[in-house]
Amino acid sequence: MQKPLNIAHRGGAGLWPENTRFAFVSAAKSGFDGAELDVQLTRDGKLVVFHDFRLKPALCRDIGGRWLAGKALPLVRELTLGELQSYDVGRPKPGTLYARMHTNMAPRDGESMPTLSDVIEAVREAKKDFRLFIEIKTSIDDPALSAPAEAVAEAVVAELHRLSFRESVVLVGFDWKGLVHAKRLDPALPCWFSTGRNSRLGASDIKVLGGDGWFCSSNRANADAVKSARAHGLAFGAWTVNAPRAMRRVIVLGVDAICTDRPDRLRTLLGGSAPVA
Repeated sequence: MQKPLNIAHRGGAGLWPENTRFAFVSAAKSGFDGAELDVQLTRDGKLVVFHDFRLKPALCRDIGGRWLAGKALPLVRELTLGELQSYDVGRPKPGTLYARMHTNMAPRDGESMPTLSDVIEAVREAKKDFRLFIEIKTSIDDPALSAPAEAVAEAVVAELHRLSFRESVVLVGFDWKGLVHAKRLDPALPCWFSTGRNSRLGASDIKVLGGDGWFCSSNRANADAVKSARAHGLAFGAWTVNAPRAMRRVIVLGVDAICTDRPDRLRTLLGGSAPVA
């Protein structure tokens, strides 16, 4: 059985500050196969790497080192890249649920939100064959929270062409409009359509829209789902698989990729022994 790709979720959020340049470089230097990252458009049309649609109070500190507070924090799409990069995202706020979920994370003060080009240039230097699973991060439930999916997809495809990085990329996303648009712009660009934990969509829905793969939540990753994907000529990846027992279950399914906060654990299960950077 072929080993699945070991994909570090948000750069390896269980090991390093998520979605930071440091995390992606560390994942590449550690020898993992690739990393997943979230890309959004800023107010001034730049592609920034950040997961939440609003600034995250458990992760963001201002230029004075103060943790952000409040429920109505600014949206990523409302701020310029310069404004966003003024925040430090290198450690979780002590005492928060986010901090308790990432007790093994090695903090690194001074980390700002990178651009997509920052990440591409950094990982290409660190590991030539390192892959990026780029999530087109847009909101399905409330479109006002983000830029339109087609706009983000168009910017991502343009950046991949500009940097000649198309061969090392898979586009993923829950807002399928962005992936469909990306395929129109570049039919050869691999797109794996993401489904959530409660989604009833599957391989046949993805195939009819021209997808190349199914990026499936771990709870729905089972033998029937993989069989259906194969029957429709699709690749199959599972997210986000962190517990060793869950990893073993998914590995035996013969999936193509496993996305995890703890790529070090997955490497051990797959028989690897290279140190973590």
